[in-house]
Amino acid sequence: MVLLWGWMAMMAAGGTWWVRRDVTAYARFEALSGTIERQHFYSRWLVESFAVLVGASVVSLWLVDALSPFSAFPQAFAPANHVLQSRGHPSGDHWVPMAAGLSAGIAVSIAIQWRRLKTALSPRPGPDAALIPRNRREAVLALLLSLNAGFSEELFFRLALPLLLFHLTGSLATSLVVSMLCFGLAHAHYGWKGVLATMAAGALLTFYYLHHGSLLRVMIAHAVIDVLAFFIRPAIADWIIARKPPRWAFLAA
Repeated sequence: MVLLWGWMAMMAAGGTWWVRRDVTAYARFEALSGTIERQHFYSRWLVESFAVLVGASVVSLWLVDALSPFSAFPQAFAPANHVLQSRGHPSGDHWVPMAAGLSAGIAVSIAIQWRRLKTALSPRPGPDAALIPRNRREAVLALLLSLNAGFSEELFFRLALPLLLFHLTGSLATSLVVSMLCFGLAHAHYGWKGVLATMAAGALLTFYYLHHGSLLRVMIAHAVIDVLAFFIRPAIADWIIARKPPRWAFLAA
């Protein structure tokens, strides 16, 4: 137990330092205009995040005897999974009318709210706007960042950290809540609004993981969210709203 607390203290100290440094680095990144410098930041973040999060995950899982994250759903999370699964699922006969009704509702809403939808899709500065790639080389690195975030962040924040905290506190609820808070604070470079939004996303991803019991599914879901944010939404804004190709569709200078 002393070893677990010591490792937790090391991660807390190292994580605090890393987040503070990341806030400063992201502020510098936002001010950059040259693509070579931007690509350097993309590459550094890619390597560092993978090494730190996967490395911390491996050590944490080793300490709690769970070094097989994809083989079985952790027994520590089983109570939450049981509660979510016990709520039941709609039968197959109900899926067709539900899907048809949902599709019709979405179509009507889009038709009525088209002007507001165009405003929502229009490019607006956001906490993550600087990360949107500006050319193909940046797009490749941003895509790798998205895939890496889906893998390494979910491995650490959805599995390794909650399991370690559970072994320390004995409380599943406390472990999950603290992990979601840490997930949000790890994105402090986006500002307080970005932290809150990330915490909310982390809560949804945690719910999804506990419900389905598949770490791979939640990793894919996380990667898809990032791809939507950094590629699909900007592409829609550029192609439909501004009537021009996506900004990352051009060859790198």
